[in-house]
Amino acid sequence: MPCEEVRVLEKSATSALRVLVASAVLLLSPLAALADNTTNHPGFSGIYLSRLAKTAPSMGVSLGEDGTATVTEDPGTGSTTLFGHWVDDGSQIKVTFNADEGAPPEPPMVFQPTHNGLQAVTWNHQAWGNVTPPLMQKGYKVKYKFWLSTMP
Repeated sequence: MPCEEVRVLEKSATSALRVLVASAVLLLSPLAALADNTTNHPGFSGIYLSRLAKTAPSMGVSLGEDGTATVTEDPGTGSTTLFGHWVDDGSQIKVTFNADEGAPPEPPMVFQPTHNGLQAVTWNHQAWGNVTPPLMQKGYKVKYKFWLSTMP
């Protein structure tokens, strides 16, 4: 009889351990899924453009759902397009640029989400000087960009 009691206790301990491990996996798996989504929030994906006169300093940002980013900036000295990747840290969007071969990488830019737009809070001050990059609005399609860039 004592042998049978030991086997029952072993089965109970093994079953309890299995239930504990399964519960831990089920409890932590949603957290892992949420942690993965914090780097690229799909709500921020899209095109952002400044609405200014053609001669004013301008900026355009495209954030891809796959984490790629394209920034076209014109601080008044000519247009430059930079390619890189973006990450959403929960309160701001950071764009890190790819380095051209043989050249140092551009400094990263940080954007603060606003109502239906983005505002640069960290940018390359050597390129922009004392000018603050303009506020960008989300939602333009390519055809709107064409009309805005060709109209005075």
